[in-house]
Amino acid sequence: MNASVTPWSFAKGEFVLDYDTDTDRLEVDEAVLSLERNAWELTYGHQYLPFGVYFSHFASGPLLEFGETRDIATTLTYDFQDRAELSVAAYQGQGQGINGKGSRLDWALGMETWLGESVSFGVSYQSDLADAASDLLSDTRHRYTRRVSGLSGYMLWTSDHFEVTAEFLGALRSFRELQADRNQPLAWNLEVTNFLNPNFDWALRLEGSDELEDAPELRYGASVSFRAGRYGSLTLDYLHSRFKHNFANDDAGNTLSHDDQFALQLSIAF
Repeated sequence: MNASVTPWSFAKGEFVLDYDTDTDRLEVDEAVLSLERNAWELTYGHQYLPFGVYFSHFASGPLLEFGETRDIATTLTYDFQDRAELSVAAYQGQGQGINGKGSRLDWALGMETWLGESVSFGVSYQSDLADAASDLLSDTRHRYTRRVSGLSGYMLWTSDHFEVTAEFLGALRSFRELQADRNQPLAWNLEVTNFLNPNFDWALRLEGSDELEDAPELRYGASVSFRAGRYGSLTLDYLHSRFKHNFANDDAGNTLSHDDQFALQLSIAF
């Protein structure tokens, strides 16, 4: 009997640009090459790590996006018959020990599973939260006396006309380099979305944070989205924020107790 071996095959190459409004320039969002073999996929390049999912139907991203991490990494994913997926990524991030002898190899692990057709759960772990795009340790040039890892989890329920998501993300211990009242950041997000028809949906959000610098303790609001055919969409948000006493300041240095935010996003695909 002859044994056959399925070779690795080229799955995709992806290059995505993103316009950064803070720096007023185009930046590489993702640039990856992927190989597939049966249930395995190997991806290399500038990519988002399998840490957090960041569900949202709002134009304004949720507070827990402070943990989102993007770097040059190698990611290996295994798909368990479309019922569960396990991903592990290895990379070398910006965080490093205070002695400056170079950073160790960092890693992230993500797992998600579907229970039936409507419910999904997931959990993920990242070895070094200082590597996140929010630059938690920017004042110390991303150096630390001890490494702080992060944990995230989510739940998703979906039907023909509704979707409910709940997600949390936080540090597993405190950063010694940050102030005592903001050295172990945590955030959570709950959203309910109603798909009225293929061209219109609305969503409600309730979210909060603890020890996340300049972020509201509680934020809630609503969003509506309109789609014009296959190529255009318009999303309008309203969010109300409440802050801890003496925890956050505006651009003029005034202490914030509450804040109202409107956001408008126009998307065109071509």
